[in-house]
Amino acid sequence: MKNRLFTLIAMLFVACQFAQAQEDYARKVVSVLASDKYAGRGYIFNGDKKAAAYIAKEMKKSGLTPLDGKSFMQPFSLGANVFPKAVTVRLNNELLKMGVNVLVDAASASVKGSFDLVPVSGKLNDDKVLRQIAQDKAYAGKAIYIDEAEQLKSINAQELRRAIVLLMTAGEYSAIVVNTPSKFTWRASVSQSLKPAVYIKDLAVNPNDGQIALDITAKFQPDYKTQNVCGFLKGSSDSDSTILVTAHYDHLGVIGKKVVFNGANDNASGTALMLYLAQYYGKNKPKYNMIFLAFSGEESGLLGSKYYAANPLNDLKKVKFLINVDMAGTGDDGIQVVNGSIFTKEFELLTKLNAEKKYLPEVKVRGAMNRSDHAPFYEKGVPAFFIYTLGGTTAYHDIYDRYETLPFTKFNGYANLLTDFINQF
Repeated sequence: MKNRLFTLIAMLFVACQFAQAQEDYARKVVSVLASDKYAGRGYIFNGDKKAAAYIAKEMKKSGLTPLDGKSFMQPFSLGANVFPKAVTVRLNNELLKMGVNVLVDAASASVKGSFDLVPVSGKLNDDKVLRQIAQDKAYAGKAIYIDEAEQLKSINAQELRRAIVLLMTAGEYSAIVVNTPSKFTWRASVSQSLKPAVYIKDLAVNPNDGQIALDITAKFQPDYKTQNVCGFLKGSSDSDSTILVTAHYDHLGVIGKKVVFNGANDNASGTALMLYLAQYYGKNKPKYNMIFLAFSGEESGLLGSKYYAANPLNDLKKVKFLINVDMAGTGDDGIQVVNGSIFTKEFELLTKLNAEKKYLPEVKVRGAMNRSDHAPFYEKGVPAFFIYTLGGTTAYHDIYDRYETLPFTKFNGYANLLTDFINQF
């Protein structure tokens, strides 16, 4: 009886140690990739290149080899508008804090000067109104002011965004100022517009008696050289069938050197999960060949995965399944499985495994969606899931998505569910 009890305690101790090792490894990876040193893994200050080098190093440590037999890197080019210097914005002589109560549009051009605010009127989903605003010489040398809350009373957010994009391409005015009540979310831009734009929030503004001072230095790189990171692991069988595990490692970069979009959850966490699976299968040889792909350019429009799918380093017809992971750092409310309603057999297996082991609170199903890196492969006939965790944080595409506040709530259960799932193939 004592021996059985001792054995049970020992087994539980080993299991707990293993689970802690999973999370510890993920935390280590995210703490590195989401550090300020990596400059938001964008296309300035070598942020993407530093991240790619680190990922390749981790792949090699886990026993992976370059997919093409030569290099872990698959180079490609993209356009990138970046901000090498701090952007300063003063409203009526008050210095605003970037990312907190002001945010520069990612496609902005350079500008330096002080400009009187002039409000625009009319519904901005009307192209006639937009042309009138762009051609009005009364706006010359000034900053047009858009009250987002007022506009959204009569048009929708998508229409307003389209209007702002169009207004940034022409006009007699010097800049665009948008007063928004919405949460700040940044994005990557593959081009540079003619006009700069900034968004302000939580500020009292009299647009008929206001002035804004802008100092924006933007640099457009039409042919920036970046890279995917591609690792290979030989399976134990003679089959040439392959399992793909993918994640994007890029994020939004920086505004100057001090305003960093660290992207801990999006997607340092998914990259950490991918690298953990590479480490696991490096120690526990899989039946089938496995390929691990870390994509650049996802935030710019899935450019890395589109490039790989168009220039594959493996035979895509021999892929048994692809698992793309993004935002893996929470899980309080379980996971969402995109394409789960399409690949029903695989989704039922995933839910069955989760029900048996109770890894996650819930495995939710979703149909097709083309907004992540599985999509270019799925369009070529590769069976694929895109999975992301739910709940736990509202930080997304902002300066608050940091390692220090990422909970890793269900990382261990999520990782175990995926290894159980992959082992069923």
